[in-house]
Amino acid sequence: MQRKLKAEYRQGTGKSVTRKLRAQGKIPAILYGAGEQNRLLQLDAHEMDVFLRHQAGESPVVHLEIDGETLEVIIKEVQREPVFGKLLHVDFQVLHKGEKVIVEVPVVLKGEAVGVKKGGVLEQLVREVEIRAIPSKLPSAIEVDVSDLDIGDAIHVRDLKVEEGVEILEDPEQTVVTILAPKKAAEEEAEAEAPPAEGEAEAGEGEAPAES
Repeated sequence: MQRKLKAEYRQGTGKSVTRKLRAQGKIPAILYGAGEQNRLLQLDAHEMDVFLRHQAGESPVVHLEIDGETLEVIIKEVQREPVFGKLLHVDFQVLHKGEKVIVEVPVVLKGEAVGVKKGGVLEQLVREVEIRAIPSKLPSAIEVDVSDLDIGDAIHVRDLKVEEGVEILEDPEQTVVTILAPKKAAEEEAEAEAPPAEGEAEAGEGEAPAES
């Protein structure tokens, strides 16, 4: 199933233009790519927000319709207001046949680990990985079967299975998921919640405020 979005060309840049767009329920966007001239766009803010909320598990390739022209693109960056998460701006990259692109895809765990059945605690340390591939080979996610993992076992980036032609750009030795013994998991949780040592707190209080 194709993922589709509609956009329109916009005129002008700057704060006054973006304020006017947002007052109309729209957000600014930009479209770029190798050998392409940057195109200034605008999209319906609500439609884009709904689209992003439902993108999990979907192909990263988007069919973007601009004034009757349809292009295959990927979403490269989404800017949101830091407090309330309101959409501010979207960057799109045009896809060209045979040209490799870099995207982040989620790591999805499947199955129930043997170690969890024994009382161990599953810890997922990597939830997304950066990959490089041509558009036709871009996966929506990388699935990892954890069924055989026992307490103390781990799966690393080097163990991830991807289609031929898909390159994972992360450190191959990085741990993706592991099964902790119950005691170790409790110790790590307690350590994370522990207040700073008295000396550390005093050092922090004595620091001069940073200049603005």
